[in-house]
Amino acid sequence: MKFRSQPSLILAAMLLCGGLISSPLTAGEAGSARERLLMDFGWKFHLGDDWGTGEDLAKAGGSAGPARAEFSDNTWRAIRLPHDWAIELPFDEHSDGSHGFKPVGTGFAKNSVGWYRRTFTLPREDAGKRLWLEFDGAYRDCRLFLNGYFIGHHESGYSGFRYDVTDVANCGGKNVLAVLVDASQFEGWFYEGAGLYRHVWLVKTAPLAIAPHGIFVHTRFQNNLPDGPVEVPISVELHNSQEAAADAAVKCEIQDPDGKSVAEIQQSVRIGPWSKAEAKPRIVFNSPVLWSPEMPKLYKLVTTVLAGDKIVDRVETEFGIRTVAFDAEKGFLLNGKPYELKGTCNHQDHAGVGAALPDRLQYFRIARLKEMGDNAYRTSHDPPTPELLEACDRLGMVVMDENRLLGSDAANLERLEDLVRRDRNHPSVVVWSIANEEGVQTTPTGGRIAETMQGLIHRLDPTRSCTMAANVGNYFAGLNRIIDVRGWNYHIGKDMDDYHAAHPAQPNVGTEQASTVSTRGIYANDAPRGYVSAYDDNAPPWANTTETWWKFFAPRPWLSGGFAWTGFDYRGEPTPYSWPCINSHFGIVDTCGFPKDNFYYYQAWWSERTVLHLLPHWTWPGREDQEIDVRCFSNCDEVELLLNGQSLGRQTMPRNSHLRWKVKYAPGTLSAKGFKGGRMVAEEKVETAGAPAALKLVADRQGIQADAEDLSVITVQVTDDQGRVVPVAGNLVSFEVSGAGKILGVGNGDPSCHEPDTYIDKDSRRSIALNDWRMQNVPNTKERPETAENFPDTNWQKVDVRADYGPLGPDTSAVFRTAFELTPADLASTNLLVTFGMIDDEGWVYVNGQLAGEAHDWSSSQTFAIRKFLNPGRNSLAVAVKNGQGSGGLNKGVELEIEEQPVLAQWKRSVFNGLAEILVRSTKESGDLHLVARAPGLQPASLTVQAQACTPRPAVP
Repeated sequence: MKFRSQPSLILAAMLLCGGLISSPLTAGEAGSARERLLMDFGWKFHLGDDWGTGEDLAKAGGSAGPARAEFSDNTWRAIRLPHDWAIELPFDEHSDGSHGFKPVGTGFAKNSVGWYRRTFTLPREDAGKRLWLEFDGAYRDCRLFLNGYFIGHHESGYSGFRYDVTDVANCGGKNVLAVLVDASQFEGWFYEGAGLYRHVWLVKTAPLAIAPHGIFVHTRFQNNLPDGPVEVPISVELHNSQEAAADAAVKCEIQDPDGKSVAEIQQSVRIGPWSKAEAKPRIVFNSPVLWSPEMPKLYKLVTTVLAGDKIVDRVETEFGIRTVAFDAEKGFLLNGKPYELKGTCNHQDHAGVGAALPDRLQYFRIARLKEMGDNAYRTSHDPPTPELLEACDRLGMVVMDENRLLGSDAANLERLEDLVRRDRNHPSVVVWSIANEEGVQTTPTGGRIAETMQGLIHRLDPTRSCTMAANVGNYFAGLNRIIDVRGWNYHIGKDMDDYHAAHPAQPNVGTEQASTVSTRGIYANDAPRGYVSAYDDNAPPWANTTETWWKFFAPRPWLSGGFAWTGFDYRGEPTPYSWPCINSHFGIVDTCGFPKDNFYYYQAWWSERTVLHLLPHWTWPGREDQEIDVRCFSNCDEVELLLNGQSLGRQTMPRNSHLRWKVKYAPGTLSAKGFKGGRMVAEEKVETAGAPAALKLVADRQGIQADAEDLSVITVQVTDDQGRVVPVAGNLVSFEVSGAGKILGVGNGDPSCHEPDTYIDKDSRRSIALNDWRMQNVPNTKERPETAENFPDTNWQKVDVRADYGPLGPDTSAVFRTAFELTPADLASTNLLVTFGMIDDEGWVYVNGQLAGEAHDWSSSQTFAIRKFLNPGRNSLAVAVKNGQGSGGLNKGVELEIEEQPVLAQWKRSVFNGLAEILVRSTKESGDLHLVARAPGLQPASLTVQAQACTPRPAVP
């Protein structure tokens, strides 16, 4: 047994906060060199593996293809982050169903690799600073280049990563960042997306600065009970990237939830050259305000580093004051009291955007879960995006923070350490999960690996316990023998009771339960269409219905509560069906966040609200006088059911259960009255809806920030002529947006819908093959008169530039010339480009005698924007080519590309059982955003959302 002298109460001291948050002050105002700049805007993207990895293993800076700084990405699509290219692909029955039938991975090489490029300028004043590129996550295998230099290779799809690019950055000039992302290999068995689906940041610091994730702030109370003064131990790790030792003063100030300073302390530290040092101040103060999901009050630690009288760094860190523990009999304790975990497991996946969730959508999702009484969130099965934890800190939701993979190898331990360092300041995080359902969990090897991982976590964070989501029953060997808190995936019943009796000192928690399957608005299983009844009747063999699992957990406080699989539906794992079903049915809400009926069971027994919910809907044409299975979720003492005003009986509501009637269908009103203590406290009705007559748009917020990041989640309803939602409607609706916003994505929660979630404007481009070329050998390529606009080339040798190999021999140079005609209409187009299949080895391109660009990578096609050099009528194109080894010259074709205005996407989506969703994002322009929805035969709807002027967060221009 691995508990040795541990008491049954496993202490996991208090607190913490939403990771490192840069000061909102500018560097100049704060007197600090630190800047953290968002790099989400201004990217170019190309889907396809056309150039290999871009690496040159022989020489530094010798990258190829898009990795080269000089590479032309003129024809690539402009995008912004976060970006998931898999969501843009069509569904394919022959692709992997567990990943949502999107054609990525094995067999889909063209769709599985993408290139991203971002050009930016650094001011000359950045010379002497340390410069970092930080990626919150990318799916999946990444190779990164800055200014043609390889800067790193990262293989995990869920962990963040950063690279010091100080040496290869160009301060005072242009910089080109290129990222190759390869999603060919899966990590999970669920939809994972593809691409740069989380934020990217540029971080600048002084040579003497706080290390990445270098602040750890936690809190202590005597006996881990939140009475009396609070002790706040602080750890600040400093890096000195200088040749000389440095003396620094570390000043720590704590501000209360109202922004008032409550305490501060200063400590001196000496750091050797190119080394680290740690300051460990400690602050004590009285009458702290505690953090909890019901009252998520946040403190702020302001850490300032001074060298002499100069401020060299400043970081603000949000944290919360609270205690957590797991007790073998009382279960989970928050602030010294039993706190039942009423939680859900969730993947990062939402309608319209796939894995690339904007920050605001994280808040929307957490708020929707809290609405049903959810107070806990498991980040299944991977480290979350940082903004999710910020939402949980600020809205109030405790978190089981889950590591991706069991492993004690160097790479896995490095990722685990980064996860803990990044997230240990968040008050929402109350327990670490080291892995999920590992096949080796019952083996001695699995136990040894878990012991190493748990030991590392305890050294980094002595304030929290560890668990593992184990899908075994009454089994103690291996990992369960080691872990602080036994995690339970399913196996309710005798296994749990027997295990607890055999191991009474070990705390327990329901890491994954339920896996109930249901489809919103469907009340009979329909395998051909891929739908499951929304009644709480269906679960796979390993799982349980909603009521079954919660009735077992609720009277057993030692289980600590648990996490239902899942809060939101997600793409992939279409259970119990496969194609045409493309996403899961496990969610309590669908992929849009629209509640299924089980939502109200949880709301009745998890929340403090008075709940009275009837199911199903009451629109059943053709089923008159047939019995309908009517059920009621409520926390009232008694419920009376009525049909068209006639009572059908009054029943007592059993705790953690539901009520049921068999009712012969008649159109009209089915209603219910809820009673507590004999007094009516709630009334609910469902009415027979008429034919679809109109559309209605409802925004979750009608005021958003004009920062090009904020969004409004808009519900589309199909209603009858009385304004009632038609629960069986499936109308196709089209959308138009104008003003200060753009549509980001659409969805409807239908698990078998194959309509696009996103629509992309289509390029309108004409290509003209330039085949009439002549060539003249020249001694060199410097300032050749043969490249002049009207240089005579009639007597030059004709050459076919469409050949696979060029006409030049080794160590030979030549000028190639052609001419083409353009009309004034051509010149009025959006852009004009010339693309060379290959310029081998090096080339200088001239248009009408003017240098338009250079090519120094024979292995890649080259594209040049040439519009500014062109004239109506005849134009000349000349290329001076220098060939080194083998054959060379111009080959594989040359095309003139005339870009017209893009064909704007026509956004549309069918409603599913009366509802659909539109995500509309702001631009940087303030003003009104107008959305119009139309469907044949229905009255259109319009909605105005106001984009309000604001100060966007600092970003790289």
